[in-house]
Amino acid sequence: MLPPMNRSQAVRALQARPLAVLAGILVVAALGNGLLVGCGGKKTETETSSTPSTETATTPAPDTGAGGAMASDEGAKIYAEKCSLCHGPTGHGDGPGAAALNPKPRNHTDGSYMNARTDEQLLEVIKNGKGNMPPWGTTLTDEQMHAVLKHVRTLAVPPYQGS
Repeated sequence: MLPPMNRSQAVRALQARPLAVLAGILVVAALGNGLLVGCGGKKTETETSSTPSTETATTPAPDTGAGGAMASDEGAKIYAEKCSLCHGPTGHGDGPGAAALNPKPRNHTDGSYMNARTDEQLLEVIKNGKGNMPPWGTTLTDEQMHAVLKHVRTLAVPPYQGS
């Protein structure tokens, strides 16, 4: 067992490696910031509305007609803001936050897995979370979760052919 260090020995040890201490502080700060940004971010006025939504997670996604492109654009924006920290900007599950997670985030480009899941299954995960993934049901509206689902469906290779 090592003898306890007196105060002057501890100060000398920190003075000998100031960059190591600074690097440790920066790593902790960056990880904390990444987790805070990726697991919530700021809420918009519609997200903080106290009016409960009447839609449920099992409601079919809105029509993909003329408004579908707009929903996809909104979904891509939300995905970039809230999902890409862990899932990566292209959905490969390789975002900067993924390094610290076990199990790793889902690879949304894996068509064999993603195309085998129903919209209802994926909306359930978006709304209630799963494993390390936080629940987004209290942060995003049903319309926003459907828009994210539409965007996620565009990432799979081969493309999703379902309804």
